[in-house]
Amino acid sequence: MDLFTAITLAVFLPFIMAGILPAAEKVLKNRIGWYATATAFLSLLLVARAVPSVANGENIQGSIPWLPSLGIELSFYGDGLSIMFGLIVSGVGILIMAYSNEYMSKREDLSRYYRQLLMFMGSMLGMVFSSNIIQLFIFWELTSITSFMLIGYWRNRPVSVYGATKSLLITASGGIFMLAGFLVLNIITGTFDIAAILQNESMIETIKGHEFFLFALVLILIGAAAKSAQGPFYIWLPNAMEAPTPVSAFLHSATMVKAGIYLVARIHPIFSGTDAWFILVSGLGIITMLAAGFLAFRQKDIKGILAYSTISQLAYMMAMYGYTTYQYPGIGVAAATFHLLNHATFKACLFLIAGIVAHETATRDITKMGGLRKDMPVTFIIGSIAALAMAGVPPLNGFLSKEMFYESSLEMGHLLGGPLEYLIPAAAVLGGVFTFAYSIRFIDGIFLGKRRSEHLPKHMHEPSLIMLAPPAFLAILVILIGIFPSVAVHYIIEPAVSGILLQEVHLHVSLWHGFTAALMMTIITFIAGIALYTKYDAIAAWQDRINVRYPWFSINYAYDRIVNGAQGKSAAFAAVMQPGPIKPYLVALLLLLLVLGAIPAMLVATTIIPADLNFDIPLYEGILLGLIVIASLGAAILRKYLHAIIAVSAVGYLVSLVFIYLQAPDLAMTQILVETLFTIIFLLVILKIPQTFRENLTRSVLARDLLISSAVGITVLVLLLNSTQGIAAPFESIAYYFIENSVPLARGHNMVNVILVDFRGYDTLGEIVVLCLAGLGVYNLIKSRSDSK
Repeated sequence: MDLFTAITLAVFLPFIMAGILPAAEKVLKNRIGWYATATAFLSLLLVARAVPSVANGENIQGSIPWLPSLGIELSFYGDGLSIMFGLIVSGVGILIMAYSNEYMSKREDLSRYYRQLLMFMGSMLGMVFSSNIIQLFIFWELTSITSFMLIGYWRNRPVSVYGATKSLLITASGGIFMLAGFLVLNIITGTFDIAAILQNESMIETIKGHEFFLFALVLILIGAAAKSAQGPFYIWLPNAMEAPTPVSAFLHSATMVKAGIYLVARIHPIFSGTDAWFILVSGLGIITMLAAGFLAFRQKDIKGILAYSTISQLAYMMAMYGYTTYQYPGIGVAAATFHLLNHATFKACLFLIAGIVAHETATRDITKMGGLRKDMPVTFIIGSIAALAMAGVPPLNGFLSKEMFYESSLEMGHLLGGPLEYLIPAAAVLGGVFTFAYSIRFIDGIFLGKRRSEHLPKHMHEPSLIMLAPPAFLAILVILIGIFPSVAVHYIIEPAVSGILLQEVHLHVSLWHGFTAALMMTIITFIAGIALYTKYDAIAAWQDRINVRYPWFSINYAYDRIVNGAQGKSAAFAAVMQPGPIKPYLVALLLLLLVLGAIPAMLVATTIIPADLNFDIPLYEGILLGLIVIASLGAAILRKYLHAIIAVSAVGYLVSLVFIYLQAPDLAMTQILVETLFTIIFLLVILKIPQTFRENLTRSVLARDLLISSAVGITVLVLLLNSTQGIAAPFESIAYYFIENSVPLARGHNMVNVILVDFRGYDTLGEIVVLCLAGLGVYNLIKSRSDSK
């Protein structure tokens, strides 16, 4: 199997296995989680096959024609960056799905849970390996949709629904802005292929000099910031913590929230080396890093602490990827890429530890915990390793990437000079101080001291090996990467950095570099972090008071006002524009139709009934016409809803007989299907209201309605009768085109099928979608009736 095939299979395997998971569940029952774990393992093996080749400087690229007329192909591109993400997504996926076997209750809908996890994993893999930006956008939005389903997994909890809705609104909306940026990029370059742009230096220079450069950059960054919870878009991530903890560990620490960081890294060669890139990317990163790190202090939910720490850590990476000058466009790339890998290990571990703690204590409130080291010593050790790695304590992997962050901050400040020479390193240290404080809070608040609540279970114990092994494995990686970084650096980090900078890169990473400025910054971080931690509770209490006193000083407050206010504003608008009864709308529509139809009829019709009309109507047509007229009159004059609906349906079914008589079976079938669906919908709705018309029609109202309906009917009749009598020049028949081209262009001898599937493929697809949506609507109506009983 060649590497392109392996990458393609790695992307689609989770989708395929998710599709057959319900059948597998019938055999495996509650052990279905191991089926999902095996799928993730297979994807990891397929991605890992490319590691040696990519480490040697080779890239994997291939495509399959998709929409050639638009220049869009199903194409995948595997370089060091995408391979690193592929390893993280599939590798962490194995641990999460194995952990879920014990974490998720056997009473849960496990089939739905693992299907959604697999579809999410496939979406992430598809996104990071996509070479075509339209294809990337499709997978990007699929991650938002699957994330929405997983955050709202517990659909009966309002907080879960709220968090899921907020995440979808923000991330999917950001994706629309990103798509607009991609289209602008296509206008500049004339291609949708990312690899083609990256491999063409002159095209990159053209982009940087184009008048739409800033426009494209801002639009794409909005999508990246929304996905990675940066800037004002951060508000969705804390609410996403209502998802099951394994979901939080997978999506909201190791993978999905890094999608925006991946996008920034992917477009780095295209936009970096400019002032706009530094100001927008690093500026957004530094502000978010400090704001989120500070806001983490007031969080009492252990997952809330981890959520804000994730936002802050992602901002580290955003700031580092933004460090750039024209001469040195990739100052912080190596540091950001290494921290991205390290963060995936220690943060996923911390979330899994949070899941264990919440599972054993039946609470996530850190103010009710404390002293758990005695009952859960192994969990304490694993959690402490991961938290200290996040704090940047040696000899753990977080220390290495934090040192690189400080070094790149010093270099960036030195190159810029002036006040920024001190402000940028100072901001980096302050971010590190906040990180150190909330990392110690995680250890101290959960494991150290004494129990702070009498309501905790008296006898707590370590979880089973199934739940303990995944975070233990991650903790071991944290230690190994910290002490022996060369393997990870050579096979993962160097190829990824080379893929971003588009040149071969060799890094030297070790625990000891001597007494450097970065080491002094680390020592200052630890001292200031300990001092700040002594004021941790006071700072949290001050934030709470500010929040109570000024509730409007919050992005969440603005979001709630906008979303919740939309319902009230919609109701007010509807009260004016939609007063209630349907009759005024019908009258308005019919009068508009009368005006639009009568004017051309009077202008072009020489006679009401053309003299050369053929009134020789076959008996069968005459009978059908008479029945249609009778059914139509019945729909108009019958006084009960049920009878009127049956009459309307009869009209539709009689029209289908006309289609059959005229030898148009496809139209007849469509008519019958649609008529059946609408009849069912009408009946389900009508049965909930009184069965007799309540309206008392006066003679004047009846006369008005009769006048309008008659005028509309006569106008339509005149237009139909004169449609072939010179109102417009007759069109040349297009039947000959299909007769001549069905076989050579579409390889089909059934011309009707060829027209539907090939020449009118999008139209047919739209009709299928409409029918499917209508069918889903009918299903929900029927199900709602059965549930109400």
